[in-house]
Amino acid sequence: MKTSPSIIEVESEFMVRNVGLFFQRFALSYFREGPCIEYFIEELRTGETVSSSLIFSYSTTTRNLHVSRFYPELYRLPHSKYLSAACFYLLAHHCYDLYSLDRDCHITLETVPLIGAGFYGKLRDFNFRVIRSGLGDVVELSCDIIRSIVDTSMIKAHEFKAGEIPFLK
Repeated sequence: MKTSPSIIEVESEFMVRNVGLFFQRFALSYFREGPCIEYFIEELRTGETVSSSLIFSYSTTTRNLHVSRFYPELYRLPHSKYLSAACFYLLAHHCYDLYSLDRDCHITLETVPLIGAGFYGKLRDFNFRVIRSGLGDVVELSCDIIRSIVDTSMIKAHEFKAGEIPFLK
């Protein structure tokens, strides 16, 4: 029997504010190939790609959404504090919808402890915890699927430009 998704009725004020700010400046698009999705961030004003190769993959065997690569490079831009958090939130919810993820699924990722604590540990709309450490300077994090009611319809299929190749930066 399939369980229903965990739903939080209302988005946090933090995410409502920062998702709005994100979409005032940027557009998100994606390319899906089987269980893998690559996301792209473009600046609305210039049309320039700010970031690509943001990669999430879903394993039907483990029922995990694995964050293979999430370095949105937004921190390099002025007035972008908290926009990486809003971006992660949007991408996670987009994946939840595409793969019909429920509360029996998890998000996993590997990162360095500084990023684990300083970024993922501070995302209050997620409950990341260390599930394995001692992998050199890497920790593995896991998070339950905690869904909010989020409109991700503005994330469109990516139109590749000449010379652009999926999953390669």
